[in-house]
Amino acid sequence: QVHKVLESVLRSVHPSNDPINFKFMANPPLELIKKTDEYISKHPVMGFLVIKNGEVVLERYQYGRKADMILRGFSMSKTITAMLIGIAHQKGYIKSLDDTVGTYWTEIKNSPYGNITIKEVLLMASGVEGGSYSSLPTYPNISPLAVPLVKRENFGKPEKFEEYLNSLKSAGTRGKFRYSDQDTLVLGRILYKATGKNISTLTTEWLWQPMGGRGTAKWTFTNDRIEFTEGGFHASLNDYGRFGVLLANDGKYKNNQVIPLNYLLEATDINLIPKSHLGVSSYNAFQYGYGFQTWVQQNKDRTFCALGHYTQVICVQPSSKIVMVQIAASKDHDSFKKGYGTMASDLLLMWSNILKELGGSVD
Repeated sequence: QVHKVLESVLRSVHPSNDPINFKFMANPPLELIKKTDEYISKHPVMGFLVIKNGEVVLERYQYGRKADMILRGFSMSKTITAMLIGIAHQKGYIKSLDDTVGTYWTEIKNSPYGNITIKEVLLMASGVEGGSYSSLPTYPNISPLAVPLVKRENFGKPEKFEEYLNSLKSAGTRGKFRYSDQDTLVLGRILYKATGKNISTLTTEWLWQPMGGRGTAKWTFTNDRIEFTEGGFHASLNDYGRFGVLLANDGKYKNNQVIPLNYLLEATDINLIPKSHLGVSSYNAFQYGYGFQTWVQQNKDRTFCALGHYTQVICVQPSSKIVMVQIAASKDHDSFKKGYGTMASDLLLMWSNILKELGGSVD
C-alpha cells in the first residue's frame, strides 16, 4: 500500500527544554466523561483528549495505544505546514503572501503554479490539475502524483517532481476551493526554498520547541528529500493537544507569540475567509469552510479544526480555550461523511457536548 511506502523515511522534530506539563482538571464533568466513554466504545478511536484552559479534562486510549506513542496525523499535517508559512512570512523569508510560487521555486516558474500566489495555494485555490492520492488503487499502480514522490527508482531525484509539475495543465478554476494534497506539497517546497532548511528543522525551531512540545515528533519525507507536508507528520496525542493549546491561546506560549496573530486570524476566522470557501460541504462533518489549510466551523465564536484521513481531528475554540483531539483508525476512506450512527456524526455530537459542558460557544 502507498501508506506503507510513505512511512519509510523519517526525520525527527525535537522537543522543548520547557515543555507544557499538563495538569488534570480537578472536577471534570462526569456526564461528559460518561458520554465520551460511550462514544469511544462504539468507534475505532486510538486516542481521545479534551483540554480546557490548558488542563486535561479527559484522556483515553484504546487498542494498546499509550501516551508516549507517536501516531500519524495525516492531513492535520497541512495545518502545521500553514503555520510554518505564517512564521516564515513574519521572519521575512517570504516577503508577501501575494508573491507567486515561481518567485521562490524558480524551477517550476513556467508551470501552472508559477503565477499562482502563496495565499491562493494556502486556500487550495490554485486551480492546478492533479492534487490527490485519494483515487489510487494500491501500490505500485499509484496516482501520477505519487510516481515522482514515492516510487523507489525516483528516490533522490527532485527533478522528477519538478518535471511532473511542469507537465501539468491548469484544469480547475483559479480562486475556487478544491481540496488538493499537491497544493500543500508545493507549500512545503516553498518553505524549503525560502529558508534553505528542511521542514523538520523548521518545525523543531519555529513550532515544537517554542510551543512547549514534550515528545519527539516525526515527519516522513519523500523522493526529493523534502517532507510529506500534506500528510506525513507524526506525534503523540498529548503533543497534538499542545499544538491545539497553542492555537487556542492565539498562537502564544507564555510571553512568546509563536505564530503571528494576524496570520492566525486570517487562516482561521470565518469572517476573513473568501465567501467562495464557505459552505463547501454539507455532507461532511467539520467541513463547513476552508481557511489556510484549516477547516473553519460555523460557530459564532471563532472555531476551527485540523482534520486528517481516517478521522484525525484537532478542534479548537480560542474564546473558551477548549481543545478536542482524536486519533483514530476509521476504516472508511472518507471518514467525515455524516449519517446516522457514523463516527463523524457521533463525533460532531461529542464536540457539541464538550462545548456545552465546558462553557464553550455552541451556536
